[in-house]
Amino acid sequence: MRRTYKKPGGYNEILKITDARGNVDYDFAVVRILDKANPDQMPPTIHAAYYPTFDIKPGDVLIFKVCPFCTTHGHETWDFGDGSPEATVRSEVKAKVHNPQGYAVTKHAYRRPGDYLASVRRTDEHGHQAITHLHIRVGSQD
Repeated sequence: MRRTYKKPGGYNEILKITDARGNVDYDFAVVRILDKANPDQMPPTIHAAYYPTFDIKPGDVLIFKVCPFCTTHGHETWDFGDGSPEATVRSEVKAKVHNPQGYAVTKHAYRRPGDYLASVRRTDEHGHQAITHLHIRVGSQD
C-alpha cells in the first residue's frame, strides 16, 4: 500500500490484523512529514496514553492523557471512537519534555463492550496536524 501526504505533520497509520478465527488487533506506525520549504522546522507530534489498559468493563472510567511536542499552539481534541461528543483539553506545553504535569487529562467511560479506536489531534500555528490513535478493548461484564 502507498500513501501520499499533502501537508507536513505527525500522522499515525493504523494496521488492522484479523486472524482465521476472527480475532482482531491493531498496530500503529508514526509517520513524520517534513515541509520541503522548511526542513529544519519539525512538524508537531503527540503522545497519548490511557489507564487502566486491561480488564476494562462497560462503565469503567478510563483516564486519558496527552502531550504534544514541537508546538505550543492550540489544544488537543479527543474522539473516543464510540460516537460520543469530542472532548477538548489543553496540555501544558511549556513543561519539561515528559514531565507528567505537562499532560492534559480527560476521562471517558465506554457503555458497550467492543474494540474502540480513540484518536487525539492537535494543529500548530502553521496548520500542521499531529494525530495519534489508541486501541481500547472493552470486555463484557461478567
